[in-house]
Amino acid sequence: MSKRMERKKEEKKKVILDAAEELIAKKSIIYMTMDQVAKEADVAKGTLYLYFKNKESLCAAVNTRLNREINCCIKEKMDLYATGSEKTLAVGTAIIEYSIKNPQKWKTATELYQMSIDNPEDPNVQEFMGEVNKMVHMLAAAYRQGISEGDIRKDVDPVPTAIYNRMAFSNVLALTSEQSMVLKLNDISQKRYLSVAWNLINRSTHIKPSLREESDKSLEYHRSEEDIGKEIKTMADSMGLQAEDAVQIRDAWLTLTRIIMGGVEHETIENTSNRVIENVTLCPAFNSHKETGATPDKNMIEGCPRYCTILVETLNSKYAPRFTKKMCAGDDFCEVIIELK
Repeated sequence: MSKRMERKKEEKKKVILDAAEELIAKKSIIYMTMDQVAKEADVAKGTLYLYFKNKESLCAAVNTRLNREINCCIKEKMDLYATGSEKTLAVGTAIIEYSIKNPQKWKTATELYQMSIDNPEDPNVQEFMGEVNKMVHMLAAAYRQGISEGDIRKDVDPVPTAIYNRMAFSNVLALTSEQSMVLKLNDISQKRYLSVAWNLINRSTHIKPSLREESDKSLEYHRSEEDIGKEIKTMADSMGLQAEDAVQIRDAWLTLTRIIMGGVEHETIENTSNRVIENVTLCPAFNSHKETGATPDKNMIEGCPRYCTILVETLNSKYAPRFTKKMCAGDDFCEVIIELK
């Protein structure tokens, strides 16, 4: 086949995949038909079957293309970080970012979770599974690196853990009708549910919270404000977090803190658009020190407020936090004030 003919064939295939992707997002995988795809792609039905022998094969090809795009986003995000622990978190951030930036593609991807596979020998099905496996092994490699660096538990089995966490995280982003109803019944937003799930996935494999890794280092070895700010902005943007006033900043701060550190227990003392006061009674980073018998030192006492300041000012540069009490300095709780500068 000449290069010109090959190019025309690939162009036709792309048109068909584009049409199928759009129809799956609009009508769902259940109601999308081959006749509809042929009509949307403006090709004869016979031509469509020359490219894809049945609906399963076509859906697998669409799934392959989407997963290849997601894998590229994941690799780009992982390559920004040095440690295995950071790379595992980067996987989740990349997926969320992709879902926010590509709503139709993500809708198609979530619909395709219902795809049944009757013929695992189909070349398009095998190609799809190859992309899924590629993602699994990127995450597994990050787990292995984290284990060797001492940040991820040694009893973690990288490949099965990567498979489970991929499925669990995808399930949070693609809620079933039942999940949506239960969350609504309990007044739990998907963002809150996501932060809890992300925290559980992180804490089930990590020896210590991400911020604890930072606070264990001497201050001169902490990451730059620019690097930390970039990470926070990426996570906030990918989750669509708002930060127009003190209340929204506090809510975003708690969401990100749950992901970065773990569960936080707090009491709201003041709650206005210009000023919020929170008393934190449970801090995962502080508790992690207590559990391991370590004594909080200057690195934690100064490093935690530094991180919090970068977080708040990254979310909205018009606001700043103040710590008036600190558990790591001997107080019964941390008092954090977020207010206009």
